[in-house]
Amino acid sequence: MRRMANAGPAALLDGGDEALVATCIAERGRPAAEVFWEAELYGRSERQSQDELNGTTTVRVNYMWKPQSYAQGRMLTCVVRHPTLQTEFRTRYKLNVQCEC
Repeated sequence: MRRMANAGPAALLDGGDEALVATCIAERGRPAAEVFWEAELYGRSERQSQDELNGTTTVRVNYMWKPQSYAQGRMLTCVVRHPTLQTEFRTRYKLNVQCEC
């Protein structure tokens, strides 16, 4: 099983619309991995699951949030749990919110 976390496609601008902040992916798990974001923000997660032809499952969880400058430098943590892992996999992501002042 492959695990990764990626930043969203666009810069986070204070006061902007809700945006994709980051994506956490666990590819080709059997069974499907438990994937979620830990955050101190009032964002939301969007979970997508795709069954692969080889009997595995890829899980993608997007973190959506309306950027606000108070969160500059705060952390999001992608967490992946799976029976084949000895411990949960955690990847931290530091927010970079730019101000259009």
